Amino acid sequence: MRRTFIADSLRALAGLIIASVFATSGRQILSADSTKTCVLAITGMTCAGCEAAVRIAAKRLAGVQDVTVSYAKGTAVVTYEPGRTSPAAIARAITEGSGFLATVKG
Repeated sequence: MRRTFIADSLRALAGLIIASVFATSGRQILSADSTKTCVLAITGMTCAGCEAAVRIAAKRLAGVQDVTVSYAKGTAVVTYEPGRTSPAAIARAITEGSGFLATVKG
């Protein structure tokens, strides 16, 4: 009885490991070394809805991993994959997608 329980548990664990491998095989797992962060100045935002429009426009661009927007500061901090996009391309996507002028700071 005990051996059956242990064998069943090991088979279930093996199944979970295999399922996990297949679930992540189509996605690239990124490390902090494979991403960069840029800060963009965003002109004209006045509310949280403006923040959302900027965030959505940036996230539509391939290679953008994370976006934090502040209308109070007039900035967007974007984490991206340098091999897939650039700060200039992100600024252009935000300007075209949200209607707010985005420029690379620094």
